[in-house]
Parts: sequence; structure tokens; C-alpha cells
Amino acid sequence: MTCAATGQGRRFRFFGFFLWILALVAVCVMVALDPVKRSVTPVFHLAAERWWAGGELYADARGYHYLPQFALLFAPFHALPLPVGDILWRAISVALVLWGIAGLVRLVLPADTGRGFFYACLLALPPCLGAVRNGQTNLAFGGLCLLLACFLAESRWKAAAVCLVVLVAVKPLGLVLLLLAPWVYRPLIRPLAIGLGALAVLPFLFASPQYAMAQYRAAAEHVAGWSGTTEHRFADLTALLRTAGLLLTSPRSLLFRALAALATLGLWLAAAARIREPWRGLTLVLLATIYLMLFNPMTEKNSYAIIAPAFAVSAVACLADKRTRPFGRLLVFAVVSVGVFPELFWRLDKGFGLWWDPLIVTVVGAVLALAITTGKQVFPATQAP
Repeated sequence: MTCAATGQGRRFRFFGFFLWILALVAVCVMVALDPVKRSVTPVFHLAAERWWAGGELYADARGYHYLPQFALLFAPFHALPLPVGDILWRAISVALVLWGIAGLVRLVLPADTGRGFFYACLLALPPCLGAVRNGQTNLAFGGLCLLLACFLAESRWKAAAVCLVVLVAVKPLGLVLLLLAPWVYRPLIRPLAIGLGALAVLPFLFASPQYAMAQYRAAAEHVAGWSGTTEHRFADLTALLRTAGLLLTSPRSLLFRALAALATLGLWLAAAARIREPWRGLTLVLLATIYLMLFNPMTEKNSYAIIAPAFAVSAVACLADKRTRPFGRLLVFAVVSVGVFPELFWRLDKGFGLWWDPLIVTVVGAVLALAITTGKQVFPATQAP
């Protein structure tokens, strides 16, 4: 590579980082001026406070939707004065996304990593802005998904297992990736078992056994309580069906999700049998996060920050190969529309994002599923170094 090309790559990387840092600085100013405005972190602070006081984490039905471990994970941020802890939480979440994008672009686009990093950052930012502003866990979750794909592609099993365990601690939705990955990546099983054991024991290290068990029971009841929700304020596939006038009862909705989970597993096994790294690990992330967006009963509009980084990296790599360019264009349209259309058209339809986001992700999922089942190439034939 020439010096000129290397310098150009550095400039592209700089501008990619600059876009996200600029957005983070703007958000930090807003948080410093009013830490609780448009922020979900007060829920996290309350959970950490309740944990140390021996209180009930799930006293508010519509508040804390995480495992007990997340109260401990957020405790260091809670210990810092406002707004320092909230700003640090957002900064670490952004850093995870940038780390994931940089690592994965290096694997899927080794010939032009600087340019690829810039365009992936540019595409991923708009759908993630709401999560940055609100301090939601979706941002860290999306970054960890990319890191997981990197570690799997590089056969770094211990690091991948840590990623999976932290994903579950950050958001219970991480269970989907945790359940899918070991079917193909068998070396994960041992470090993953150790990591999950440590995660399960963690609450007992910071509270009495009675209190820790009580919070585990409350968490199970809480998850069972919202897993069949039919409220029309979420942006999953059943919300799209409700918008179209097709109502699913709670039992049918649960059956629908279970069948989709089996289909996702089947697609993952079929894809893994013929797709090489690093696309195999990224395919796992794409399938799992598409499933989560469409079949998690509490997917919000800002939840689509989870898929934005993976879609963005996939898009720039697919666009670099003329054989996969059509799928790359679809991914670009999907990620841009999710980030822009709801804000652009909310005056015409305040619930636009509730049906558009799952609609376009359904289209991407259908194209990906069709390619996997028919053997059509949608990814560049790029091998991990």
C-alpha cells in the first residue's frame, strides 16, 4: 500500500471517529444541562440504589426490564456524581460501537479499511442517535454484537464467550445469540459455561442468598408478564401486523415467535455450513438481531440501534463487490430509512417508525433467508486472515 493510500485511510478513519465524537459531545452537553431529560438512566440509577438498599428491583412494571446483574453492572456509574456517571456510560457505549465497527471492517474489507470505517460510521450514526441521547443499553448491545462477530471470526473463544455473557448481562435479549452460537462454534461451550456460572453467582457475592433468589424469582415473573404483550407502542412484526389490521392474540403471538426462533436456528445452521469467516460470525449477528427486532415483544423504535452497526458494516463490504452490490444497496436503504424516515415523516404519521422499521427489516430478513435457502451469494467471498 502506498503512503498516499495509507494517509487517505487515516483521514477517513479520523472523520469516521469525528462524526461519532461530535455527536457524543453534543449529547454530553445536553446531559450536563439536564441529566434526566429524555434519558432512561434514572431507571438504571434507581435499580442500583434499590439493590444496595435491599429493595425490589421490579416494583415498577414498566421500568426495569433487565436481569438483576445489570443493577450491579451499572453500580460504578451510579456511584459517580451526576452527570459524570451518565456521560461515562454513554461514552463507553459509543466506544464499544466504534471498536466493533473498526474490528469488523478490518476483517470484511481488508483492502480499504479506512474508507470502509468512515462509511460504516456514517451509515450507523443516524439510527443510533436516539440511543446515545437517551443512554439506552441498545447502543452497547449493538457494539458488543460486532465484537462478538470479530472474536468468533478470529477463533478467540474466551473473548467471544465474555461478549456473550456481557450481552446477557446488558440485555436479556442476548440469550438469543447465546443459544445460537454454540450450535456452530463448539469451542465456545466450555468458556461459555464458566462465564455463565460466574454471571449466575455474581448477585450472591453482593447480597444475601435470600435477597438474590428473591430478585431472580421477580425477574422470571417480570419477563413472563411482558413476553406476551400486545400493546401498540412497540415496533416489532406483530405491531406491523396490527397496523395492517391483523390482530394476534397473546398465545398466537407467542407461538409465532417460537416458530420464528426455530426458523432462525435452521437458517443459521444452513448458512454456517457454507459461509466462510468472517461472514459466518456476522451472519450469526444479522440473523439474531433481525429476529430480535421482529419478534421481541418490546422492540422500541430506538431498539433498531442494535442492528444499525451490523447493517452498516455489511453494506459497505457488499457494495465493494459487484456480485453482492444489490444486497449492499438494500442494506444502505434499510439503515438510512430507519435512521431518517421516522423523523422525516412523523408529522404525517406519528407512528411511522412503529410500522416502517419492522417492515424494512422484514424485507432484509426475507432477502437474507431466501439467499441462504437457495444458495445465492449475498456476501463477498472474503476470508479472515
